[in-house]
Amino acid sequence: MPLQIGGSGTVKPFSKYNAKSDKWFVRGAGGEEVEIQRPTFVIDLDNIATGWFRFREGQAPERVIDPSLNQPAPSPGEEFKRGFAVMVFSPKFFGGAVEFGSASIHLSNAIKDIYAQYEAEKADHRDELPVIACTGSEPMKDRYGTNYLPTFKILQWVQRPADLPNRSPVDAADVWNGATRSAPAAAKAPAQHVTPPAAPAPKPAAANPLSEALF
Repeated sequence: MPLQIGGSGTVKPFSKYNAKSDKWFVRGAGGEEVEIQRPTFVIDLDNIATGWFRFREGQAPERVIDPSLNQPAPSPGEEFKRGFAVMVFSPKFFGGAVEFGSASIHLSNAIKDIYAQYEAEKADHRDELPVIACTGSEPMKDRYGTNYLPTFKILQWVQRPADLPNRSPVDAADVWNGATRSAPAAAKAPAQHVTPPAAPAPKPAAANPLSEALF
């Protein structure tokens, strides 16, 4: 049995937005972080997670995830900030499905606004996820100087891509439950998709040329 110490040699792909520089980055499985242009992507708001995050340079973020969106976990310490984690998908910008998360107050506010729109429109888009674009940004002055609030817009809704699993973006061990972190009482069952045997599953929103251009 190998020792469970040291690095694993694998890196979880992720995307991030730097609110200080107004720049987007993506890191693939190879570990190299690359700057990208303002992206357009499918966002899995069905499974977004919120909680407390502590980011340190050169280290994986520490996080204590809320048991549910309406039940916040208590703060684990002064260095932790409220934030979110969600899976996003775009072969063009991210190379597929990656985790997207932050404890930036400006980015969190932008996601909170787009989530409110998602909730308002979800009933008309059953079994679909929104495609959002970062269309720009707005400078925001605060005690840390000038940071940027990204501008998001829902362009359309599409069926869940096959490469975007219907599950939480966070580990069960990171979810707070009482005095410790543990799995929530009930896990969300993944959606079941039935593909006709005579033909492969269609691409999401293939009839819309916008989808072909973006994904």
